[in-house]
Amino acid sequence: MPFNFFSSSQLLPLYPSIGILLLAVILFQANKIRSAIIILFLGILAMGFFMANLDPFLVLWDEQYHALVAKNLASNPLKPMLYKDPVLPYYFADWTKNHIWLHKQPLFLWQMALSIKLFGANVIAVRLPSVLMHALTSVAIYRIGEVAINRKAGFYGALFFGLAYYQLEHVAGRFTTDHNDVAFLFYVTASLWAWFEYQRSEKPIYLVLTGLFSGGAVLVKWLMGMLVYAVWFFALGADNKKNWLSPKSYAPIVKSALIALAVFLPWQIFIHLKYPVEAAFETNLNTDHFFNVVEGHGGTIWFHFEAISDIYGSGDLIPYLILAGIIFLIVKTKKNVYRVAFIALIALVYLFYSLAATKMTSFTILVSPLIYLGFGVMIDALLSWMDKLAKGSQSIQVLRFAAVIGFGFMCLNLSKIEKNHTMKKPLDNFGRERELAQMEFFRNVLNELGDEKYVVFNADIGVNGNIALMFYGDYMAYGHIPTTGDLELVQANNYKVAIRDDGTLPDYIINNPLIVKLSDEHAN
Repeated sequence: MPFNFFSSSQLLPLYPSIGILLLAVILFQANKIRSAIIILFLGILAMGFFMANLDPFLVLWDEQYHALVAKNLASNPLKPMLYKDPVLPYYFADWTKNHIWLHKQPLFLWQMALSIKLFGANVIAVRLPSVLMHALTSVAIYRIGEVAINRKAGFYGALFFGLAYYQLEHVAGRFTTDHNDVAFLFYVTASLWAWFEYQRSEKPIYLVLTGLFSGGAVLVKWLMGMLVYAVWFFALGADNKKNWLSPKSYAPIVKSALIALAVFLPWQIFIHLKYPVEAAFETNLNTDHFFNVVEGHGGTIWFHFEAISDIYGSGDLIPYLILAGIIFLIVKTKKNVYRVAFIALIALVYLFYSLAATKMTSFTILVSPLIYLGFGVMIDALLSWMDKLAKGSQSIQVLRFAAVIGFGFMCLNLSKIEKNHTMKKPLDNFGRERELAQMEFFRNVLNELGDEKYVVFNADIGVNGNIALMFYGDYMAYGHIPTTGDLELVQANNYKVAIRDDGTLPDYIINNPLIVKLSDEHAN
């Protein structure tokens, strides 16, 4: 039986999502466009929920940290904290152990904080904003495709993006930097959508929206969020090169950019006034990412081209399909201004991140909407050509339906999702057994310690489990066995002490009756 390693609770959201997406394709082919787009949005939303529901634990590394900071922001939105009450000394520049946490811009964390406030401190609440933004990104892709090419290209591109494995794994928190990348991709894509709408209609509202979304992107992942303005600059000369020399041509750009500035600048001023040491360090670190390899994330200038197989699939044909899709996208685009925008976006993203010293696989997913839009254009062109050959035969409609659905589910790659989120391949599933054991330990801690004021030591069954424990319970938690000095500091801060007994505890802890020893059934 296929996918028999999924549990019934994991699979349950998958079936309606597939049914809803099939209905969306049927409605689109029946030319019920508005209904099809609404159903497509709901289907991708359901698919995102399927992914968000796969793991009952916070994923190593980043999701744990993002979730804990978001939980703390839920009670104090202007004070991003990792350790809410650090009873032991810490180094402010170590984002894995510090108190004031400015390692990421706050917008996506505020969104998670609101979700946690509404639905409680649980993994679904952490992932719900990404579920929503992923589905909204698909709708933006549809509209960009409709404006620049045609409805079919936009619809197919949106569907393929919504089913794409790599993006869905970010919704599940699986890949670095998880929800931060989902939010960044959404805000950048939304700023591009608003720009396309402005180019089409010149309505001032879209100028405002371009600024709002671009400012939001900066407030997620810093200045690359202003990408739309670099694209806009190159597009100025698409039809008339004299526009590059005309001050009047830059007036809309300046107006929109000022709105973006008004979105992200107040937070930068605030943190530099309120948390000057931490803010100065993180600002310098952001700049350092371009000139130096940070935290070992380096690579050659070809790194992001080699990473294409991780993002879009490892088959030998994938690079050729991507290239063909981009060519179709450029050729089929209606206007020069849109065509130049597409080319500029792809070129700028790959140029910037290839030159940057720090490299991570997900940096270039900013172009993924165009990649999937290119697939949509290519599929539409191929099927339209076949339709002409078949001279309007009904069979071509069946073939169109089958081709679109088949390509979509090839993008989904359910077998790989099953491998990552079940025990199908225990040695190749990111340590799922370890994470489940960590969750079992957390349940024991919560049952045994209740709501009392504790510091929990030796809290790691896997890696950084102490961070996740602080998300689920209102304790301070550390991963190491405490020294006598640590115990004195804890006592001075009026905390009780608990420690996971893994069979390696020293005598000064074993013989101390005031320290609660927490059982660990998985200890050797």
